[in-house]
Amino acid sequence: MRHLLSILLIFSFGHIAKSQKQPGLSSKSDTSIITIKTKLNIPFGTIATLQVEVYDGDSLQMKGYEGTYLFKVNSVNGKAINDSLLLTFTDETDELPNDDFSLYKLTYGNTEKSLTSTQVDKMKKKYVGKMFTLMAYETGHFTGMPNDYFNYRLIRADRSFHFEHYLVVVSILTK
Repeated sequence: MRHLLSILLIFSFGHIAKSQKQPGLSSKSDTSIITIKTKLNIPFGTIATLQVEVYDGDSLQMKGYEGTYLFKVNSVNGKAINDSLLLTFTDETDELPNDDFSLYKLTYGNTEKSLTSTQVDKMKKKYVGKMFTLMAYETGHFTGMPNDYFNYRLIRADRSFHFEHYLVVVSILTK
């Protein structure tokens, strides 16, 4: 009798579990399923030949880009980019600085705790606008503060929650 009762309970539980809708699955009105598209129009992590120009982050007039350098992508695998496409980058070759302090270290061979605007302007003249052909891939990560974050933590300055695209340079073909 115990075996029969066990079988009935197992069957009943399995039937109930199947009939209940599981949250987050296949709802056509579900907005939590979002596809993130690449900026380069090739799959994330695909190494490509890029023609880029060094762009001064200060000229964007945005606090988050002050003292940084970005790449203006002019072509991907020989295909021209018609719109302005600016992306931040990391450089695994250690030859392309992405901020003022890295540029100073590469230029002068030592580090500084602070830089004057005269020092920065002098370095920028030789770096900003410079063109490179390089091998790189697009990747990214989520950053910023999600909704309701401040219900649990102290308020602090940050951007809203979003996906941030960037390039990873693996080789410089021409300088």
